[in-house]
Amino acid sequence: MKKLIIIAAAIAACVACAKSEKASPDVLIKFQVADYKAQTKAGEVSLLADTDHFTCKAFLHAEGIATTQDFFGTDGETITYNGTNAWEPSHPYYWPKGEQSYINFVSYFDTGAGPTTVTETSLEWAARTIGTGDNIMYADEAWHFKANNNPASYGKDGVTEGVPTLFHHALAQIVIKTYATKLEDTNATWEITIEDIELGDIYNKGTLSLTNTDPNTKDVVAWTGSWVTDTSVNGNLTPADKTIIATAKASADVILANQSVLPQSLTGVTLDFKVRIVTTYKVGGNSNEELITKSVSLPDAAGFNTAAWAMNTKYAYYIKIDPVTNEVLFDPAVAEDWIDGGEAEYEY
Repeated sequence: MKKLIIIAAAIAACVACAKSEKASPDVLIKFQVADYKAQTKAGEVSLLADTDHFTCKAFLHAEGIATTQDFFGTDGETITYNGTNAWEPSHPYYWPKGEQSYINFVSYFDTGAGPTTVTETSLEWAARTIGTGDNIMYADEAWHFKANNNPASYGKDGVTEGVPTLFHHALAQIVIKTYATKLEDTNATWEITIEDIELGDIYNKGTLSLTNTDPNTKDVVAWTGSWVTDTSVNGNLTPADKTIIATAKASADVILANQSVLPQSLTGVTLDFKVRIVTTYKVGGNSNEELITKSVSLPDAAGFNTAAWAMNTKYAYYIKIDPVTNEVLFDPAVAEDWIDGGEAEYEY
């Protein structure tokens, strides 16, 4: 009889265990990267048109344990787009099951060495020289998460639920374009070349410090902070020379530069270049050549009137050339958010 009682107790324990596992199964941690191309169309494997991966540090607050743990390890984990609308860690990780356990997620991407400090409340980059093709991004921090989340506001088919991850660019981007205008003279054609173009006296080295605050509830919180330029380094970024062949009433845009820049005040910054205009007359075939030298202040009340470059912002500058009168004119800078695939809001 005693043996039967023991066996019955063992069976009851197994049934209880099975019920517990069924009620709280192992769930893989995934990531929900907000409304970008790689998430919405099969075959596109880019995040903000630059990368198919990013780094994440996860800070575990486990029930009954006083110290915070590096859930992904001290160096963080690589999160990669898997080609089928999902972003996943390079190794499987599961959500903690304790009712009071939660994880805070700090995600970032850098074409360079990355931030020097990554904590739950601070992201810092030491003195860094910015190259034309550099890209630094950081995502709003996901606080107090216990399970995957699927924001209803995405409105996309085939979206895999996960940790909400909305990236912002830490740098600014500039695009300098030129085009010919007022080409009413049907008796001539023009070859227009922008030569020796450069941005003068811009800072290309600085430090970045960002801070975040625990909302004490499940939420996604934006980082705050700004770059501090390093006054010991004052450099130039030089776009390439470009040629316009003008044969119609107006030419298509020609991109002179498309590059990352350090966010900064534009006081004292100049755009310096030369415009070479070769006019060829259809009657007689004679040619005339002019070389026009220009130096434009950024900002300039008469033209490029943006006072500063800000993080996560694109700036488009237009140089207009009238080869009939040899005039070089300017359009004010056009600024917009630097978001390649659109932006989504989160709902919980």
